[in-house]
Amino acid sequence: MTNISAVTIAAQDGPWAQVRTGTVATANANSAIVVVGGTSFSASFISPYSPQPGHLVSVIRQDATWIILGRIAGTGENAITNGSFEDDADGDAPSGWTQYDITGASDVAVITSPIAVTGTKVLSVIPPTLAVAESYVYSSPVPVGVGSSWTLSAYAGATVGDNDPVPVDASLYALWFAASTDLYPTTSSPDTLVSQVLDIPVAPPMTPLSGTVTAPVSGFMRLALRSTVQDTTGLVWDFAVVRESS
Repeated sequence: MTNISAVTIAAQDGPWAQVRTGTVATANANSAIVVVGGTSFSASFISPYSPQPGHLVSVIRQDATWIILGRIAGTGENAITNGSFEDDADGDAPSGWTQYDITGASDVAVITSPIAVTGTKVLSVIPPTLAVAESYVYSSPVPVGVGSSWTLSAYAGATVGDNDPVPVDASLYALWFAASTDLYPTTSSPDTLVSQVLDIPVAPPMTPLSGTVTAPVSGFMRLALRSTVQDTTGLVWDFAVVRESS
């Protein structure tokens, strides 16, 4: 009999596990009911985590089995609007979000996609030319006090164009503003890098980015999805969340 190493197994093609983000509805000592995009299902969980109603959790499915990987840090409701881009029709610019081209130009639009982490929509950022393009797409403003702590997260993945994908990068930034109506680059403090994935893999699956940030000034924070795209390879984003840290 031939022994197959774990590395060999991991390198084989599918069936891939599916990762989703949802909210715990009910829980007992052995399982929990998790709601994802309006659909509920039973999931086990990894000890010592104890799920509670209202927890935002990351879950993974292999075949018919769902397992809660753990709670996503943060408390309260998502502080930004349209974090999953479900409020817009295909081809629309994302409502509640603003685009800023740092280098070059990027085409930004909401599209329907089967790889959406929650709901059916994702945000697509693609280069209209072969040149490298870097952009921010940043959220609605969130009031913050100096020293307050926030958890920021989103999912991203590279897209496949006409040619083999070239390296593209995804980053989460916190942008700081003195007034809720101020727009980039009229900021009150330097941009803060929260999380970054260089040469991000092609989706699916989507890759999670997350981290915490402490407000350096009082005023307003916006979550920025920073995309570095090139050639025919772009990025898709979904389920952007800003929560005050517990």
